[in-house]
Amino acid sequence: VLARRFTFEPAEIEATEGERLRIIVRSADGPHGFEIKKFKVSKEVARGGEPVVIEFTPDEAGRFPIVCSLFCGDGHGDMKGALIVTARAVASR
Repeated sequence: VLARRFTFEPAEIEATEGERLRIIVRSADGPHGFEIKKFKVSKEVARGGEPVVIEFTPDEAGRFPIVCSLFCGDGHGDMKGALIVTARAVASR
């Protein structure tokens, strides 16, 4: 994921419930935050620094907001994305 004023690219991340997810975030311009409150994910992404690796297992299906948790300028409030978690298919008997 590329964080830049005032977007995340891509803006939507798709995952499957119960499967480990690895997101690599880097900044294109200044310091940003990457937060998904539902899954207790909150990381700072430094300008020009090493990419930040975030790993977790989403345990609930749905659409969850991704926000920039570090003020990055006048458009900060518009810097949003979404994690879309699809329910794991149940094996038929």
